[in-house]
Amino acid sequence: MLHFGEFEAEYVIVNASDRAGERFATIRFYDPEDVDEAKAELDRLQGEIEAGTASLHASYCRLMRSTSSPSMVLEADRLFDGHSSVTPGRVAVSDGVISAVGDLVEGEPDERLVGHTLLPGLVDCHQHLVFDGDGTFEEQVGRCDDDELRERARTNARLALEGGVTTLRDLGDRGYVTLDLRDDPELPTILASGPPLTIVQGHCWYLGGECADGDALVAGVRERHERGCDVVKIMATGGAGTPTVPGWVSQFAPDDLRRAVAEAHGLGLPVAAHCHGEDGIAQAVDAGVDTIEHCTFINPELNPDPDPALLERLAASGIELSATIGECPAAPPPPPVIAEVRPKIRRVHARLREMGVQIVVGTDAGISPAKPHDVARYAISALTDMGMSPVEALHAMTAAGADAIDRPDKGRIAVGAAADLIAVPGDPTEDPTAMATISRVWRAGRPIL
Repeated sequence: MLHFGEFEAEYVIVNASDRAGERFATIRFYDPEDVDEAKAELDRLQGEIEAGTASLHASYCRLMRSTSSPSMVLEADRLFDGHSSVTPGRVAVSDGVISAVGDLVEGEPDERLVGHTLLPGLVDCHQHLVFDGDGTFEEQVGRCDDDELRERARTNARLALEGGVTTLRDLGDRGYVTLDLRDDPELPTILASGPPLTIVQGHCWYLGGECADGDALVAGVRERHERGCDVVKIMATGGAGTPTVPGWVSQFAPDDLRRAVAEAHGLGLPVAAHCHGEDGIAQAVDAGVDTIEHCTFINPELNPDPDPALLERLAASGIELSATIGECPAAPPPPPVIAEVRPKIRRVHARLREMGVQIVVGTDAGISPAKPHDVARYAISALTDMGMSPVEALHAMTAAGADAIDRPDKGRIAVGAAADLIAVPGDPTEDPTAMATISRVWRAGRPIL
């Protein structure tokens, strides 16, 4: 049932969406006297659901005093701080940041989360907020104008937050629409790249980042700096979502890629390189990118068999591997070719992990129905398949991801860190499946779910 929260406050926010995410209602009333109007709108939405014209995916109605965060003390049976378990499971929050943890927390808890574990909010290093998973990549964006894409991105970002993702990196939009969402306290912290840089008719060319040559590539980096982007996304190889360039083919000359990375770093911007083929991965390592996305080592035979010397170079570089993992358990099985190659890629990633490469979670959320924007919680199974313990996997999903995107104030429960928190029933340090259920979410100390 749709419901109305009972809290003293100064304004109301009501949100509801259907399971497909195609319709999203947001109602804001900035006067307590508008409560009756809010209830009427909730009744209308409930009527649509009962009539079968909409199916409830998530609904919430909260009264909030303001965008400022209250002070509070939370207590759970357990607490994972992004690195290890802390006893007792207590955390104090003041003005949106964590002020004390564990036995340093004083006073009685404002809320006891019996049977739960408190964790840092999840960090998803690779999403596409403008995608909705319906059709080819080009079809997903081609049927919408920029205003529609912006609102779709807003809906998807909210879904991510409700799914425990309190920080995400959007690595490919159109028209820089996701940059407009970054100051919304009702959404996760968003680091946005704008349109990814690619060759003419290259991977994801329809997002608007085509570059005719090396000079245009460097100019594209400068434009993203001028636009205020947080990161530069470069398509170093082709990809499965665009038939014009296969994933194993490099898109830029090595010197041009080095120039672009040097330009970005000179402007204070990190570079995320989309890489599938071995040559592209080698070029990205040589260029000194900050993260390698996918890193599948795919070849025309769909049988990843990387050069051991390249694996050593990657391990020595300190570049994080943003593994595009995580799928909804209820999703249909992947096509046979994907099902066949995926375990081979996982084995390569397991080798890299053993060699010391830090693997973090970048779900590629939005590209298919199997990857909605709240899918990051399910990535833990892929991480454990690579040989990680549950604690190592949780670290990869939180603190390690935050470090990979240069946000050390995120992904950890530590004094001075942002009070981005989630609670799950059970103990995910022992049972990874506990991550499937996100019971509570706080964003900068404010309750979201």
